[in-house]
Parts: sequence; C-alpha cells; structure tokens
Amino acid sequence: LCDNMDQDANGISPAEEAEFVHNRKVVKGERRKDEQTRSSNKKRGRHGARNQHRHKLLVKWIVQKFPQAIEMAKENVDNQYHIPQDGSENASVPKMHILDVAGGKGELSARLTICHRLNVIMVDPRPADILDCFHKNVFRSLPKKWQEKINSNPNVLPDAIERRFEQHVAYFPSDSDGPTCLAELLANEELLEAVKGASLIIGMHSDGATEAIVDIAKKYRKPFLVVPCCVFPNFFKHRFIPRDSGVGVGDDDTPDKKSESGFIPVRSHEQFCRYLHMKDSHFQLEKLPFEG
Repeated sequence: LCDNMDQDANGISPAEEAEFVHNRKVVKGERRKDEQTRSSNKKRGRHGARNQHRHKLLVKWIVQKFPQAIEMAKENVDNQYHIPQDGSENASVPKMHILDVAGGKGELSARLTICHRLNVIMVDPRPADILDCFHKNVFRSLPKKWQEKINSNPNVLPDAIERRFEQHVAYFPSDSDGPTCLAELLANEELLEAVKGASLIIGMHSDGATEAIVDIAKKYRKPFLVVPCCVFPNFFKHRFIPRDSGVGVGDDDTPDKKSESGFIPVRSHEQFCRYLHMKDSHFQLEKLPFEG
C-alpha cells in the first residue's frame, strides 16, 4: 500500500506512502491461530523457500518506488546536510534517514545501511546485531570481488554501521486507535524525532504496529510502506470495513450491531489490507514480487 504526494513548501519529500505491521502485546491465542494458518498454507504448497529472499526483493522494490526518499537518506560524510543531485531549489536539506519499524534481526536495515549506504534508524524492542545479520544472510550472495574487498578491510563494515545506523530499543506505538497512538508517540521525544527526521517509514511484518505506522505517517505527511501479515482480529476489535467493499465475507463474520448496519469486522489479511487502504484516497495497494 503506497501513496505519492507533492513536495511541501520546504522541499522535504512526502513523495510517496505505503503500509506495514508491529506489536508488543500479542495475544498468544492470536499468534497460535496465525501459526495454524501458516501451517495450513504450507500443506497447500507454500513454504519458506518461496520467501527467503523477501528482504532483498523488498529493498529492490523500495529503491525503485521511492527514489526521492532514498536520495534524501543517503550518507553525506562531509556534514549534516545532504545536497540533492537534481539541483532542486533547496540546495541543502537536513540529513534524513529511513525509519525501519519492528526491524527484528535487522536484515532490512543491514541491506539499506551497508549495500545502499543509507542512514537508517531501526525501532525494535530487541537489540539487533545487523553486522552479524549481514554476514549470515547477505555476505555470501555478494559478488566475489565485493567479498574480497570487505575481507581485506575488517573495519569497513563496522565503521559504516557506526556512521549510518542507529537502533532505538523500544516499542513503536500500537494496539489502539489513531489518537491514542499519536499521544503515545508525543510522549516519547526520541521516537518522535526519529519520525520527523524520516524520509521513509517502513514496516515489514510489524505485527500490531502496522496501523499505527499508517496513522502516524499520515499525520506527519511521511512516505511509508507497510507489508501486513498477522491480523489479530480478537485484539483489534475497532476495525470494520463496509460489507460492500468488494472483500469476501468469511464464515466467522457473525452478525452484530455494526455488521447489520452494513459493516463487517476485519478478520482476514485481505480485509486488513482493504481497511488500511481505505484510510486515505491517495493510498495505493500493490502486490509485491514475493510471498510472505
């Protein structure tokens, strides 16, 4: 799900938008249901081998889809300002970064930081070692000449990570409606600054923070990308879509006061994507070139 917007008066992107997911309060029963669904999918022929390159493919898609946001997040070692290559009116804008929400082990951040030389801030409650992640998941697939170059200078990757990467070991706002998420963000000054300084906000399988990413990106006019996975319908009971929205009604969509008035609760992945898509008429829903 993404959206293209014009530059604001200051020339600082809000160029494009999209959507994604993360949560700190995952109900065990909900997680169990999603695991059972994945198991069922595997039996029908879907397996890990089909999405093992999802981070690589997502980064490639991001670079193509959000060129302005990528340009603004590039490392500039000379000073804290980045000079756009297109010679735009504002010759310099404050250094910005990619905000990777619920980055997990850090493969997405590692690829953006090391392979694309971007400034990245990752938000996740678990400390990540993106250097170790890079060596385990990325290094072996690099061209041999790049492997040799990295091996010839043991400090090149640690130095690059120190300059370009930062992690906020914290939870991203989640688990409630828009106003509550925004209030939670305002209470965390460090996280608020990370949002304001982002040229792009990314959420790849971020569980319960997906909707919060969308709401916060919309509030601060930030380009964003979310890749929803788990829906947690028993945990997020405020989500409804119109019955005539074009998304199939499931067998478990039992009638209630709201459904009788033309709305159904969001329970499936397809319904969740449609729910997020309907938050703004500028949002775009796209199918990514990988499973999972």
